[in-house]
Amino acid sequence: MTETRKLDLVQRIRPLHLMTLIVLYILGVGFGRYLGHRIDPAPLMIGLVWILTLAIGLNFLGDYFHTPFDRGLVRKEQDEKDAHDKTLKSKDEIYLYISVACLAVGAVLTLILGISGFLSFSSGLVMASFFVIYCLLIIPGVSLDLSGIGEFFTSIILVVLPPAIGYLLQVGEFHRFLYLGVFPLFPLHLALILVLRLKTYPDDIRKGRKTLLVRLSWQRGIYLHNLMVLSGFLLFGVALIFGMPFRLILPVFLTLPVTGYLIWYLSSLQDGAPVRWPLITLLSLVIFFLPVYLITYTVWVR
Repeated sequence: MTETRKLDLVQRIRPLHLMTLIVLYILGVGFGRYLGHRIDPAPLMIGLVWILTLAIGLNFLGDYFHTPFDRGLVRKEQDEKDAHDKTLKSKDEIYLYISVACLAVGAVLTLILGISGFLSFSSGLVMASFFVIYCLLIIPGVSLDLSGIGEFFTSIILVVLPPAIGYLLQVGEFHRFLYLGVFPLFPLHLALILVLRLKTYPDDIRKGRKTLLVRLSWQRGIYLHNLMVLSGFLLFGVALIFGMPFRLILPVFLTLPVTGYLIWYLSSLQDGAPVRWPLITLLSLVIFFLPVYLITYTVWVR
């Protein structure tokens, strides 16, 4: 396998999304520990492997159908090469084989969770929702990724459901701390997706991809980004009002100076400010992942 092929396969598993799944899943398990429940390593590891194998399998299945999950994370150059590649059929077969293998592992792990008694009605329902929504984003004829609402479903898959799965496999039933701690991360992640898709905005317009950013225009997209970021921190404040411990939420607001700078910088783009993609991407990643890290660290070291 050539280095180019290896790089292509690595990119097609979407490392950024896999990292998001991992940290959010660990966050959900951490909430169980924070609330005083004993953490069982068996469902913890099985659930984590289940999420990762299912995500990888469905990512490659979307690539096989040419309806990729979050197309913006696949190199534009690679997609253009694929369009003229004579070996495209064999590459599609590789994607299909990887997908089938991963989904088979996911099915076996689901069976193990059920036989072992780790699955409750709530955890089974959330895991089924994870699978179904993922499929809605990649299955041809149904694919919602470029429907204008695909970004919302992407954030649900990556941010809302993984911590719920991690928590429910340990505890079995929901707790309000889970809602209050996770829901503010949803608009922060949606804002991150908008920034990542801002870079591919000209190419999306040229190829007629009806992403949320294309439907809104990049100027309104920046406004929506700023609104989502601010609403995320507002929801953290609401969580404090509804009983979330201060020591759990207050560290999140350390991110506000970075948030304010990014909002100012993106707003200045409309006035002709130079675009510095590395800086914009770095700040967007910090605004999402730093609160996730701070909350996760707090629930695990308590």
